[in-house]
Amino acid sequence: MRTSVLALLAVVVSACSGAIMGGMVEPMTSATGGGSSGTGTGGGSTPATGGGSSGPTWQVERFACDAQATPDELPLRRLTQRQYLNVVNDLIARSGLGATDRTAVTTALRDELAPFPADRLVGVPGEKHGGFTRLDQALQQGHVDTSYTVATEAGRELTSTTARRTALVGACATDTSTANDAQCLRDFITRFGRLVHRRPVTPEDVTFYTSVAGTTPVDAAVLADVIGLMLTSPQFLYHFEEGDPMAAGPSPLDAFALASRLSFHFWQTMPDDALLAAAQDGSLLTEAGYAAQVERLFADARTNQALDDFFSQWWRNDELPPLNTRIGTPIFDAFAGANVPSATLHDEMNAEVLELARHVARTNASVDELLTSRRFFARSPALAALYGQPAWDGTGTPPEFVQPERHGLLTRAAFLASGSANTRPVMKGFRVRNGLLCTSIPPPPPGAMATPIPLSPDLTTRETVEQITEQPMSSCRGCHIGLLNPLGFVTENFDALGRVRTSQRLFSDDGMVRLEKPISTRTAPNVAGFFEPVDHAGQVHELMRQGEFQTCFARQYFRFTFQRMEDDAKDGCLLRSLQDDALAGKPMAEVLKAVALAPSFKRRDVR
Repeated sequence: MRTSVLALLAVVVSACSGAIMGGMVEPMTSATGGGSSGTGTGGGSTPATGGGSSGPTWQVERFACDAQATPDELPLRRLTQRQYLNVVNDLIARSGLGATDRTAVTTALRDELAPFPADRLVGVPGEKHGGFTRLDQALQQGHVDTSYTVATEAGRELTSTTARRTALVGACATDTSTANDAQCLRDFITRFGRLVHRRPVTPEDVTFYTSVAGTTPVDAAVLADVIGLMLTSPQFLYHFEEGDPMAAGPSPLDAFALASRLSFHFWQTMPDDALLAAAQDGSLLTEAGYAAQVERLFADARTNQALDDFFSQWWRNDELPPLNTRIGTPIFDAFAGANVPSATLHDEMNAEVLELARHVARTNASVDELLTSRRFFARSPALAALYGQPAWDGTGTPPEFVQPERHGLLTRAAFLASGSANTRPVMKGFRVRNGLLCTSIPPPPPGAMATPIPLSPDLTTRETVEQITEQPMSSCRGCHIGLLNPLGFVTENFDALGRVRTSQRLFSDDGMVRLEKPISTRTAPNVAGFFEPVDHAGQVHELMRQGEFQTCFARQYFRFTFQRMEDDAKDGCLLRSLQDDALAGKPMAEVLKAVALAPSFKRRDVR
């Protein structure tokens, strides 16, 4: 029965103090906002198929919107590693040098750029899993040292020959006259500085940069110093966003700050000439002009990298280890059989789920399609063989899975493989519950190890996990029965390489099959208030669609966009809009673009 869901939940998790981020979903008779009618894919009113039960309409709790709330102002944010590398390369590409010289400069800077520190994943405070590299704002000595070295080396390389100085600065820098040298330098600073600062330079900027010139303003060494000074400026290394300096509250970003925010969000690099021109002529500050630029940037292939970063980090693709490290051990070799994994197979698995996300974003499909799509994107023969069908050549409409057991996201190899001969039900469950549904899981008790469950000579992996984690009176029992194990058990009809199976082979130490036992996937998932048994991942996908997945999507994309954790009280309006659009079944592309169109994206928040 589903009529006493909350009471049952209290019993199930009596030994587990987890919480669902942003308000737990609960059964309600009505709700406001998008999708509240409970029809189609909106409010999630339909119970899971195959569960054998009907019950009250299930509605997810909406974020509360307080239009008067103002988020705390962000500190000055540095460029991420990816953004910094992109901007340096784009600046060289737009320097005016010929193709051969541009390639030579880029090659010369490659070793200097390499030490720039990689950003670490920063997630929910107190949790060790998940997060986004965009949130990492720690400043290391490596950032300072590398940016200085790159700046000085870029200055030397860009000015090292007469041809390069002529192309970069103009003929006035290399002619025989000295009368025009001072103006030549000022003109160069004005033109090149517009790219470096990502906005027009001020007269004060020009005076500052010319202060290093002395009596030889276009000498190669002087020009190199000026460029080095520019490339170590805060305007280059940070997101230097300006609004009304006198504002005591939210202030609209000026046109150039808005252009940069838009470009770095979608492309992770500086604005292109068209975007700078829209900022210059003021069209970016008009509703129609801004919407046109959002549409143009999102449609550009450069946005694919940002999509990949978002989904790869939200879905924790980095947790899939290399799959070939146990080749040569008798049990793994016997388990893998003809499907011996290569060193790149785990990357190919991750690439497949990212291609799914791009496909959803580019085909007007809804957020739900991320969960339920049966489209097949495996391009490598090795991955395709695990799915039992030929590799996709990348042309035309992607085919569907031929295996009926492949119900969607959780049945793709990237969510199933483990790097050993054994599946990891607990970690699979954790990835779904904590990563895809944003449920906070308490830390394990002392002595618990987040390591693969050892193979048993006579028990399936599920039986072993149940024996270890579900003992009566155990401190593990509440979390494992109520939150973790069911969401891992439901995909135990796939092995540790992601292959369909109906039984599990149990091996002796020398790789011989000792026993073969049938697999059970029947479990009570505790998703969307549904506690009755389901039999396969497709039913779990339907439950996840009832609101928790869309709500988690809203949270995660907010964090990715604004490079900070959300504040439910102060960010509720945008979170609510994202949540409602996702619940209403709007195309995911429209939901993603709507963030950039939101008022809070276009302003600078000041306490």
